[in-house]
Amino acid sequence: MALAEALRQLGRGTGDPQLLGDLTAMLADPQPHLAALPPSHQPVLEKVWPWWSDLLAHPSRDQFWQDLSVIDRAGQVTVPALHIGGWFDIFAANTARSFTELRARAGTAEAREGQRLIIGPWDHLNSTGIYPDRRFGLTADAITQDLTSEHLRFFDRWLRGNPQAASGTAPVKIFVMGIDQWREEQDWPLPDTDYVPWYLHGTGRANTAAGDGRLGPDVPAGTATDTYLYDPLRPVPTLGGRIMLPTTANAAGAVDQRPAEARDDVLCFTSEVLTEPIEVSGHVSLSLFASSSAPDTDFTGKLVDVFPDGRAIFLTDGTLRARYRNSLAEPEPLTPGQPYELSLDLSITSNVFLPGHRIRLEVSSSNFPRYDRNSNTGGVIADESAEQVTVAVNRVLHGPGYPSRLILPVIRR
Repeated sequence: MALAEALRQLGRGTGDPQLLGDLTAMLADPQPHLAALPPSHQPVLEKVWPWWSDLLAHPSRDQFWQDLSVIDRAGQVTVPALHIGGWFDIFAANTARSFTELRARAGTAEAREGQRLIIGPWDHLNSTGIYPDRRFGLTADAITQDLTSEHLRFFDRWLRGNPQAASGTAPVKIFVMGIDQWREEQDWPLPDTDYVPWYLHGTGRANTAAGDGRLGPDVPAGTATDTYLYDPLRPVPTLGGRIMLPTTANAAGAVDQRPAEARDDVLCFTSEVLTEPIEVSGHVSLSLFASSSAPDTDFTGKLVDVFPDGRAIFLTDGTLRARYRNSLAEPEPLTPGQPYELSLDLSITSNVFLPGHRIRLEVSSSNFPRYDRNSNTGGVIADESAEQVTVAVNRVLHGPGYPSRLILPVIRR
C-alpha cells in the first residue's frame, strides 16, 4: 500500500524517488523488516503512512477500534451482501462472521435474507486451488466456478430488482476439502453441526511430531504436563496458511508443516490412523489448560491433516495473547506458574479426514510473521527492543482435572 501511494506521489510531482526505491527493496525482501525490533520502528513506512504508529499504539480493543468496527453495528446495515472468501484467506473468519452476523442482525428482512456466502480452497491472492504440497482438483479453480456469473446473478437480483435471478441458489456454497467437492448449504455454521471434543493425551513428551502427544475422543486417565521454551528471538516460522507476503518463500495455503513440527518448541498431538472418514466443517476451537513463567505470553493452535505419505497439511490456525484471555479491551497479566483455562479461536475450515489419515493439533507460542511475537514482558510489545524480550517457560496440562481439548465441528451425513 505504501509503494502504491509513493507511486501516486511521484505522479503528482511531490514524490521521493529514493523512498520508492526503499519501499521496492522492502517488498522484494520483507523478512529483515518483519524481524526488526521494536515493531513500531518502521521509518520508511512512516514517511508514507504516518498512521502506522497510531495502529500499534492501540493494542487493546479500545474506542479506536470500536469506532472502526462495522460488524458491531450490523443492525444499521440494510443491504444484502455477497461474501466470497477462501479457507486460506487472511480474512476467512471475518468473511464468515460477516455473513452470519448480517444474516441474523441486519436492519431489514431483505438484507437478512439476501446474504450469500461462497468459500473455496483459496488464499487472498491465489484462487486456483493449486499449492505445491496439495492440489484440490480442477473444480477448485475459481475460473471453473464462474464467479463472474455469481456476481451478475446477485446484482441482477438486488440492483435490477429481478427476483428470478437468484432463484434456485442456496445461501451458502462451500468447497469441502478432502473429498474436494463443492456443496450447497442453507446456513453457516451448518445447522447439523456436532461439536465434538478431542482430548490431549501423553506422558509429557509431546515436543515435535516424533513425541508421544496423542489426540483422541476419550478423556485421558492420567495427568501430564508438556513443557517448552518460547524465545521471541527464535519464533516458530509461518509455513503457508493464512498469510499475504509477496515472496514465494512465504506462499500461503495448504503447505506441509513438517519443518515446524520438528522443533522442540512445538507440541504435536496426533490421532490414531482413521478407519472411517470424519468431516470437519465449521468453527474450530481449542480449550487449553496452560501456565507460563511470564506475566504475558501467547499460545497458538493449528489443525493439520496428516496424509498417509507423511505430509502434514495446514487446515486452520489461531492464537491467544494471554493478557486478553478474558477481554480484548481490558488486559490482565498472568500470575506466573498458575494454570489457566484458555479458549483459542482456531477460525474455520471444511475438510474430510479420509481413512488412512490422522488428525493433528500443533500447540506452541509463536507463528511468525502470521502473528507478531509476544515479548513475554507484559509491557508494550510494539515498542520493545530485542534486548528487552525474555524467554518464557510455557506448560500445557492435560488429564482428568485439566481436560485440554480440541473442539471439532463434526458433520455426520
